[in-house]
Amino acid sequence: MPRSRLRLPAAALALALSAGCAHRPAVAPGPFAPDEPHTQLVALGEARFKLVYWPEDAAAAAQVVRGLEVAVPRVARWGGLAQPVTLTIHPSHEAVDLAVGQKGFDWLRAWARYDTIELQSPATWGPFGLRLLGASDKAVAELLTHELTHCAMYQRGAGEWSWSYKGIPTWFSEGMASVTAEQGYKRAGHQALWRFYDARLPLRGAGEGATGARARATLGRSSEAGDPLSDPGPLFRDGYDAVYGAAHRAFEFLLARYGEDRVRRLLERMRGGLVFGDAFQEAMGLSERAFVDDFRRYVIWQGWRGATG
Repeated sequence: MPRSRLRLPAAALALALSAGCAHRPAVAPGPFAPDEPHTQLVALGEARFKLVYWPEDAAAAAQVVRGLEVAVPRVARWGGLAQPVTLTIHPSHEAVDLAVGQKGFDWLRAWARYDTIELQSPATWGPFGLRLLGASDKAVAELLTHELTHCAMYQRGAGEWSWSYKGIPTWFSEGMASVTAEQGYKRAGHQALWRFYDARLPLRGAGEGATGARARATLGRSSEAGDPLSDPGPLFRDGYDAVYGAAHRAFEFLLARYGEDRVRRLLERMRGGLVFGDAFQEAMGLSERAFVDDFRRYVIWQGWRGATG
């Protein structure tokens, strides 16, 4: 989850990894006190990382390195990382909250910015944060792919000081990260999104019937309690399934219609100085709002019938 929203993406790399060209040197400053963090430098192809972790998470750090080996080639489809990333492994969820200045997102395990990732130690991903079972390598690689996609998107679409001012909508940033990490299996499908909108149709006393209510809903006017595409803020704590599901399906919809090359072009336009809305218009040939309305219409009028999801 990136910091700037509310609410924070390869072939050559794959060949380098398979040929043994990628390396991950560890540079240790020597013995350190039990309460002091340890620093490890990691290089995978052209991607550079600084891992920061506490002694109790040495095994988690090794697991994170294995996850990065999987994540870096996946993110390369969007151009990869342009700057080194500092990845801090925090010993608890509360420590992540403190690092990012956010509370109330109990499901959140990581937070990405332009060149940093705050990660809850995978050793504490079990029930109640207990260090019993921990996370699988697959789960760690998946989450790291998600978070590194945020970093790559910011770095390829902006500079160190401009990334948080580009106006990137949640559906795009979270959708891009979720699709790159192949997290569709855990996201709400089209039918679930249809149910979300259908349950919020303002039928009582509206005097317009179901057809008119659905027509208004396609424009994001079905509820004052937020919309997962155009107004996700009110939904993050209690309706985040709809927000992440809508983001994933909308980004799939974008790729199916316009392809990956136009997404990369969008990032290039932003890097060249445009804000997201203008870059989207140039790269896709329509406004971001028109695209969002089109996808919402696709969901509400069940254009997905006959397809999976």
